[in-house]
Amino acid sequence: MSISNNNYSNIFDLPNEILFIIIKKLIFADVIYSLVDVNERFVHLVFDPLHIQNLNITLMTIKSFYQRTFSVSEQVLSNICENILPKIHDQVKQLAIEQHSIERILTHNYSQLYSLSLVDFKEEILYQYLTDHSALLNLLTHQITHLNIDIQSDEIPILLSKISSYIFILILSLCQRLINLNFCQLFSYQNSFISICKLPKTCPTYSTLIELTINVATINDCLRLLNRHFDCLSKLTINVREIKYERKRINNKTKLPTLKYFSLTSFIHTDDFDEYIVPLLRRMINLEELVLFLTVIRTDSTLIDGIELYDQVLVHMLHLNKFVFSIYTGVFIENNEIVIPSNQDIQDNFIERQYTQVDSNISNHYFEQLP
Repeated sequence: MSISNNNYSNIFDLPNEILFIIIKKLIFADVIYSLVDVNERFVHLVFDPLHIQNLNITLMTIKSFYQRTFSVSEQVLSNICENILPKIHDQVKQLAIEQHSIERILTHNYSQLYSLSLVDFKEEILYQYLTDHSALLNLLTHQITHLNIDIQSDEIPILLSKISSYIFILILSLCQRLINLNFCQLFSYQNSFISICKLPKTCPTYSTLIELTINVATINDCLRLLNRHFDCLSKLTINVREIKYERKRINNKTKLPTLKYFSLTSFIHTDDFDEYIVPLLRRMINLEELVLFLTVIRTDSTLIDGIELYDQVLVHMLHLNKFVFSIYTGVFIENNEIVIPSNQDIQDNFIERQYTQVDSNISNHYFEQLP
């Protein structure tokens, strides 16, 4: 069977608007390598001001689910550094680079740059750059308002070393215009956590930072971040590796009137929901959006339902208009008999309080105690 070539559209027949949409979906390094020398029309499309404002000079290669590299080939990197950046560096507003290309990429003056992503850096290498690379230090100090940090790790999840904690504190101290910081939560498949032992008393970032996304090791790390430091913080997305009893007590009472959005995820079950989470949430008196993903273990107690959440937490949030949650409650019954509510009972508790989109699943598992 013969099919005429007239049935197939040539890419050159597509209008510029469609080609531009396609180019925006492609990785910049691939576009530069494949399209820039095709013809004059593609050159104009590739170098369209709207396209080159956001420059991502990384290329993800997946070795396994947890192991990925982000380096572009030497040929592509040379072409970008020698032929492309000299023409466009003063138009770039957002830049993503990895550790093997940073030296060559940051030789140019990016006068309009406000967003920087440092991707797949080893802790030691990133710390070194943050202490003695003059071009990077100048950008962080005087220009960058949006910063994304991705630290390389061989195992996931992993508790990063003290170097990563020093990096976090160094960033807070360096950046004088920082508004948005994503630290170690750039990719969803990575769950690398840092410990925050001590924060400096004063930092320029305390009065500028509005949005923070971070992975921390313990609930005390979270409480340290919220202990009278960030005066302007309105959005906090935090993953806490473990919420458990801590001998050292951190302030968990001072109100947080500037916080409008709070998202808390914990990857390990907690026995201390009432001890830590409830008091923490009660501090957020002006919260507008709340996201909770938790597993709570209790003994001889009740399931967390709409009545408890409302009476203990939500009644204190007069401005809340969105509540997204997945709370798994495991109850060990040792000495008492408790009434297990039905799925409908749980849902009705929320519906009565004007939370209409609710689902629940109750399952009972009985275990005999071995002699």
